[in-house]
Amino acid sequence: MNFLRGIIRAQGQIFLQAGWGPAVFALAAMTVASPWFALAALAGAAVQAGCALALAGWDDARGLHRLREGGNRARRRPLGHDPESSRVDAKALARNRSGVIPAEVDQGLHGFNGALTGCAAVLACGPGIPAALWTLAGSAVCAVIVWGAPKLSWPASLPLLTGPFCLVNSIAVAVAAPFERTPGAVVPLGSPVHDVLAGAVRGAHQVILGGSVLGGLLVLAGMFAAGWRAGVWAAAGTLVGTLAGFVGIGQGPAASGLLGYGALLVTVALGVAFPARGSLASRIGVPLLAAAVTVLLWWAITAVGVAPYTWPFVLVTWTVLALRSRQRRAGEARHDER
Repeated sequence: MNFLRGIIRAQGQIFLQAGWGPAVFALAAMTVASPWFALAALAGAAVQAGCALALAGWDDARGLHRLREGGNRARRRPLGHDPESSRVDAKALARNRSGVIPAEVDQGLHGFNGALTGCAAVLACGPGIPAALWTLAGSAVCAVIVWGAPKLSWPASLPLLTGPFCLVNSIAVAVAAPFERTPGAVVPLGSPVHDVLAGAVRGAHQVILGGSVLGGLLVLAGMFAAGWRAGVWAAAGTLVGTLAGFVGIGQGPAASGLLGYGALLVTVALGVAFPARGSLASRIGVPLLAAAVTVLLWWAITAVGVAPYTWPFVLVTWTVLALRSRQRRAGEARHDER
């Protein structure tokens, strides 16, 4: 396990990609927004990854304690009882201690929520001590949420995605820097075609809380570096979201990229990271329909004065995956009845 490699890869995991290409291009896109974004993202990823390893070590210590206690209880049991039946599997425990969590850290899976938290902190507070404290505390809480969710019977079929980031930072921004809805455009408006295309590119940058065409191009380049499928789905998602928002919400938010970032993440999630089985029409249609739904959710969340962050992506993806899981269980039940 390489800790430094893990916190760099975490930047690509924001886009559900583990390769070096997406990570490097994501860091470049953050730097375009502000060098402080990149530094805060690396710091947030490091904090979350470090806390994840610490929590894993604590779990291991508790597991070894149970192993020893199991052995002691077994020695106290009457003859004829199989002592192995009450013991923790030492080899399985060792595999868990040496492989599972460190491997996940190495892949950046325990850092991307912290990375986004760092970006959110700098965006809300600007560079300085408040942003540093926000990054430190928020990333640590994200690590606790990721660690604790399985212990609270969170469904295995629903990956946490950027849910911890959304939860922690929605609370933080409500307390420290109340969100103000921006109904108008934050960029000069032009022709509808220009604004849709430019807004779609800016939407790719809005994933990491930026908003420039150059930053969006870097993000999309990183997605294509991950593979043509990831690149095509990312481009299609932000374009569909921006177009739907242009028609349904307005030219200003669409041109600024605010309506494309959630759609990009949804199409990458449902088209690449968690692809569905079935007909070609459903494999293409469901992610694109989900991309359009994120626009409606973005409007609803901002309408009540809550920072949307990546909530639309998280909620829509969870809904689709939950429906898939329910459908699969229903199919298995019918098969068992036969």
